[in-house]
Amino acid sequence: MLPPFRQSLTMALFSAREAIMSRMRPILRAHGVTEQQWRVLRTLTDAGEVEVTVLSRRAMLHPPSLTRILRDLVARGLVRRRCDETDMRRGLVSISPLGLALIREAAPEVARATQEINRLYGPEQGRRLRELLAGLERVLGCGAIEVHGED
Repeated sequence: MLPPFRQSLTMALFSAREAIMSRMRPILRAHGVTEQQWRVLRTLTDAGEVEVTVLSRRAMLHPPSLTRILRDLVARGLVRRRCDETDMRRGLVSISPLGLALIREAAPEVARATQEINRLYGPEQGRRLRELLAGLERVLGCGAIEVHGED
């Protein structure tokens, strides 16, 4: 028998994510990006130029969704996309100077929200939670999120 959905691990993870994103969403909206667009920009900030399939995995986005998101980010000049010169089937993506400027502009507000979450929850508990979640990903054999990031 299944436990009530509200008591399931799935719902607990969704609920915790929503609690965090309810603090981040207004900041992202004020800077003209969605949660998914922010994930792409932040991933590219760390990764440099990366193949689209790798970006999809690292940003935790389904390829069709990523294609739509990239189309918008490229049109806005926040991201650059090109074909690999040695294999025209491979698409490569990188963040543009305009995209980096957006990240720099939003970073202080995102950092303040993250600090407030850490203050409320406790930095040690936050670190431990990230470790536990990374362990869960390892046990289940999937996932691409690194423990170090906080936003």
